[in-house]
Amino acid sequence: MYPSEFSWRSNPPPDLETPTITADPNFTLAIHPSYALEFTLPDTYPDTQKPHVYLSCGGDVDTSTRKRARAKLAEIVEEQEPGMEMLDLIVTLFTEYLPELTEDDASTADHSQKSGQGQHQHASKIKRVVIWSHHLLATSKRKDIQAWSKELSLSGYSRPGHPGSIFVEGDEDQVDEFIRRLKQLRWQALQVRGEETAEKRICGPGDGVLEVEGLGEIAEALKKIDADTADLFLQAMKIAKTD
Repeated sequence: MYPSEFSWRSNPPPDLETPTITADPNFTLAIHPSYALEFTLPDTYPDTQKPHVYLSCGGDVDTSTRKRARAKLAEIVEEQEPGMEMLDLIVTLFTEYLPELTEDDASTADHSQKSGQGQHQHASKIKRVVIWSHHLLATSKRKDIQAWSKELSLSGYSRPGHPGSIFVEGDEDQVDEFIRRLKQLRWQALQVRGEETAEKRICGPGDGVLEVEGLGEIAEALKKIDADTADLFLQAMKIAKTD
């Protein structure tokens, strides 16, 4: 199906029919220069479950258009019934909707340009979160964290091991999307243990997270930037504060 636009987001199992699959296959299908569908197939798809489908949008797509497009995709998936193969149908239906979406987007942009002169654009709130996991070992998850944080223009740190820890900073809606994607993966336990909002970034422009070896490295890096944010991390990870 669409071989030139298709790519695995994690290594595919040797045989998708084999019943011993331990990770849900997930792949990306580019359907437009600004849009790609990300599929995750539960182990009981298509018999009793539908695929999880996420719409990834390019930087040229504004927030309003993203919301409309993702709402339409959710509507298309919701209309399908488990028990039948539906990937091709979802792709077809959403692709047919794209011209309407892009036309509306162009019309909205033109209207905004004409009527929005002199109006100030409100910057998105910056959000910072500390995410704890029972463990973070799987290479596939670590790659997803790196890829998603870059895609969503987030900055921060991740620490694999027992426990796992992720600290990210970025636009509020992008951080929320990052958390949503993480929660779709399989975890023994995953919690957002610390959260704060701010007016500006302190951890860089959003080039993705840096993977480090120890929790102390994250704490020390944050101390050099902002003491309050460092305290947020220490409290969230239940690490005793030292002067």
